[in-house]
Amino acid sequence: MLDPTQLFSYESSIDQRTVHARTLVVTLGSYLDAGHAQRMIDDHLLNTLPNHKLGRFDADQVFDYAGHRPHVTFDHDHFTDFKTPEITLHQLTDNEQRTFLLLNGPEPALQWERMTAAIEHVIQEFDIQQTVLIHAFPAPTPHTRPVLVTQFASDPALVPIRSGVPATFEMSASFDSLLTIRLGEKNHAVIGLSAHVPHYLTTIDYPDAAIALLDKLAEVTSLNLPKGELETLSKITHEQIAGQVDDNAELVAAIEAMEQHYDALVRDRGLPIKPEDLPTADEIGAEMESFLRRLDDQKSSGLTTPGQALFMASDNAPKDVVPPAEPDKAPDDKPDGEAEPPAGA
Repeated sequence: MLDPTQLFSYESSIDQRTVHARTLVVTLGSYLDAGHAQRMIDDHLLNTLPNHKLGRFDADQVFDYAGHRPHVTFDHDHFTDFKTPEITLHQLTDNEQRTFLLLNGPEPALQWERMTAAIEHVIQEFDIQQTVLIHAFPAPTPHTRPVLVTQFASDPALVPIRSGVPATFEMSASFDSLLTIRLGEKNHAVIGLSAHVPHYLTTIDYPDAAIALLDKLAEVTSLNLPKGELETLSKITHEQIAGQVDDNAELVAAIEAMEQHYDALVRDRGLPIKPEDLPTADEIGAEMESFLRRLDDQKSSGLTTPGQALFMASDNAPKDVVPPAEPDKAPDDKPDGEAEPPAGA
């Protein structure tokens, strides 16, 4: 592998010895910037927070020109304004004067291992403790529901339980996936945030995805990030979508079906649980002992049915309420072992 440190060069005015930041945010393009979330976040942060360029990676060595042809202008009889691809590292300051770095640009197509090593070198030079990768992808989700953000990490302990995808599958790799693996092998903390964008809005600006990613980014990094005009743009976007959807019965029915799917997904997935919020083994044991003591007390008081015991064993059971009597079995109840099948079975 060629020397990875040669891929990055500093701006002439930068003294790298003075640059230190806890967090690196990465918005390098992936398969598809659904809802233009990465671009919107880049533009928003760079236009609302104090920032300057630290340096650039040599995009000419890692960019696939034929696969992702840059734009150029043809003016009557000549070409001009070739849009040179750039992979740029910026230093920004949040609303509480905390410094963080932003790496943006197109996804590297070549020399992935060398590029990951070059980013690792930058991370070490600037004493970065945490890297956050930001994505958005098309999903069967409606615009009438909050944007879901799936998390992944170099170490599962870095993200809440049930915040990932409840499945295991093989897929084509992105540069970010390799970056997550290689930095994780060096014990560097990496967290990925992937917003679910309604698939029918993939090719337009969808501010809700950018807002959801900024909210989650602030949560995992403790950065104070403004949302500013993104919220206004969100309202305008929803008004425009409503104007096109409300009078189309077929679209309304499709969106209602997606709403049902979304609600079922959220219900089955449950709320993400942070490891530090889980009870310890001692706390679980103590609670179980307390529960069993209450059952013994209630049994000695004549509460013998399961329904009565469970009701009164609850910490939330009112102390002055008579427990509910166990209901009599209805005449058409099935004998034990022949319960009615659930509805829809």
